[in-house]
Order: sequence, then structure tokens, then C-alpha cells
Amino acid sequence: MNEYKVCGSGGVYIHVPYCRKRCIYCDFYSAGVVQADWRRLVDAFLTEFDMRKEECPEKTDTLYIGGGTPSLLPAKEFERLSTGLRQRLGDSDIKEFTIEVNPEDVTVDSIALWQAYGVNRISVGVQSFDNRLLHTVGRLHDGETARRALRLLSSRCPNVSGDLIFGLPGQNVEGFCRDVREMLDMGVKHLSAYSLMYEERTALTQLRNDGRLREADEMDSVEMFSLLCRLTEAYGLKRYELSNYALPGYESQHNSLYWYGKPYLGLGPSAHSYDGKRTRRWNAGDIRMYLRTYTTSEPSPDLQDKLITREILTDEELREEEIMTRLRTTSGLDCYAYKLHWGEQAWKKLRYKVSRHVEAGNLCFKGNMLSLTERGVMISDEVIVDLF
Repeated sequence: MNEYKVCGSGGVYIHVPYCRKRCIYCDFYSAGVVQADWRRLVDAFLTEFDMRKEECPEKTDTLYIGGGTPSLLPAKEFERLSTGLRQRLGDSDIKEFTIEVNPEDVTVDSIALWQAYGVNRISVGVQSFDNRLLHTVGRLHDGETARRALRLLSSRCPNVSGDLIFGLPGQNVEGFCRDVREMLDMGVKHLSAYSLMYEERTALTQLRNDGRLREADEMDSVEMFSLLCRLTEAYGLKRYELSNYALPGYESQHNSLYWYGKPYLGLGPSAHSYDGKRTRRWNAGDIRMYLRTYTTSEPSPDLQDKLITREILTDEELREEEIMTRLRTTSGLDCYAYKLHWGEQAWKKLRYKVSRHVEAGNLCFKGNMLSLTERGVMISDEVIVDLF
């Protein structure tokens, strides 16, 4: 079992909503970059923070700029955004500052810019080095652009994370093996590798439903995952969450906030926030409404209320979230803490369901910690839902 220390007490996430082109599998909120008013957007981010500063975690260790495509931010506006946020948060408190980037945006100058204003972790969306697969899913870069970006990043940034997808239409096990080896040979400290998901309302799902592309064979996807685990282990990376692998000490501290129920503040259209207790809130995925709310001469609380949706989680929902998020990690669910927090009856109910999966080889105990076995990881959604 891979143990790692969660760095953060809390974090701030900023959603940059613009992309040059939408990937056909993506269900995150984004808009075309031709619509971008960058100065107004950065003004809105900073104004939203000021209006919601009482919601910011008391101690903020991580800052994460995601999207969308944050690497599209012009230099002047990235400087204004990062400087404004760090001043508001207390510069010395930020231990991990991540920006998501696309390979085509990585240059010597862009790396220098990001690092000059505090970025110390760069996550690059490679997805594959196979030009045919990249074209199929609508990525703008090719394999050589991704290689060039990774070479530049690995020589200049001590903490680089790369993203890959497996189970792509037309992908085979041998090709995915080449992708993983090539990524690891580039010296990334962290790898996120996701199984392709057919989300509702995406172009990918529509193409599948229309019979214009075929899903990857399920057994091939299982073999790809097994291969991924073996290769990362051989390169010294440990799986610490269902889709994430890292050299010791290079785990994503910001993403760990989500898995361990820590508070975070989300800024931008469609961004989510959590107070670490039982309140979630999120902004509507509507860039026009977002900008109207936060860039008027006197931002209106009435407009803000229309933009925001709030949810108060019940005890049952909190228990289910705790089970789901902790079992995503290799550390697992602390059953002693669960019983202490939720009581004997809640623990008895969970233990009864757990016992079936322990017998089936899907879950295992190590002391008080309950975690998925390798077999259980392959059917993790099914196992976790059955525990609710």
C-alpha cells in the first residue's frame, strides 16, 4: 500500500473557460477562444475572490488553474491573475501552484513566464503520442509537438505531470504500451491515466450512438490498465489514486483535497466549491452570466445569487462521499475513524456490505484501513456503489 501525506488544509481552483477547439470526449464547460475578453475575465476572477473571500479556506496551501485551456492566457493577464491571487492568499503559504497546459502552448518563454509568477507544477495534456488517435478525438497537437513540450518541461521544471487516455477508439494494447513508456522516459514525476468515458452530451457519445465509431474492446482496456500498473511500478511511480501515479513526494496535493474532504474555493464559470463540512456550491456554466455578475461597476449580490447553486449535504450523502473518495485512494477508508464519526450502527451496516466484497476478493483490510484490491480496482464503480 502506498502511503502519502496530504499537504493541504485547503485550496483555490480557477476555471479558465476558453479553448481553441473542444475535444470530442470533453464534458467540462468551455467556450471558443475567439470570444475571450481576457482582461475582463481576469477582473472577474479577482472580483469574485474579493466578494467570496470569507469562503476561502482559512489556510490555503494549493492554487490550481485548470480549464478549458489555461495556457491560452496572455502573458500580461496571467501575470495579473497570479499576482493578484498570491497577494490575496499570502504568497509564502502556497506550497503547490499548478497550471494545466496544452503541448502546443509550451515554449521556453511560456515556461519562464509561468515559473516567474509562482507556478511550481505543470500538468500537460498529452493524451497520446499517436497522431491518428489524436486526430480522432480532436486534439490539435501531434505526437512530435507533445514530445517537444515534454523535453522542454522536463529540462526546466522539477515537477511535471502528464495525462494519457486509454480505451480510445482504434487504440490497441501495444500502442498504449508505447505511449506509457514514452511518457515515462520523458521524466515526468506524475502520470494521470484515465479510461475514456462516454459522457452524455459529448460529440464522442453521439458518434458512438450513430455508429460512426466503435468503443475499444473491454478486455483490451483491462489489459491496458494492468500494463499501466506494471510499467509505472517499474519506473518507480506508485499508484496513489485510481487514475494517478507519482514518484514519492510528487502526488498532487491539490487533487488530494478532493479525495480527503478538505475545503476548496472554486472561481470561474462552472467552478465548484466545498466548505469542508457539508456545503457545496457551484457557478453556472455560463461565461456571459459570469462576466455580467463580476465585472459591472458595482457587482450585485442579486446577480451572484442567480449564478450560484448551493447544496447542503445530508449525513447519508456525506457518508457515501467519504466511502467513495477514500476508496479511490490506495490508502483507503479508515474504518476506525468512520465508526468513531458515524457511530456503531452506520459501521455495522457498512461492514455487512464490505464482507461480501472481501470474500469476493474486491476489498481487503490492512489494519483499520479498507482498500480496493487489484481485482476490485477493475470494477471500482460497481463495488463502491454497492456499499452505499
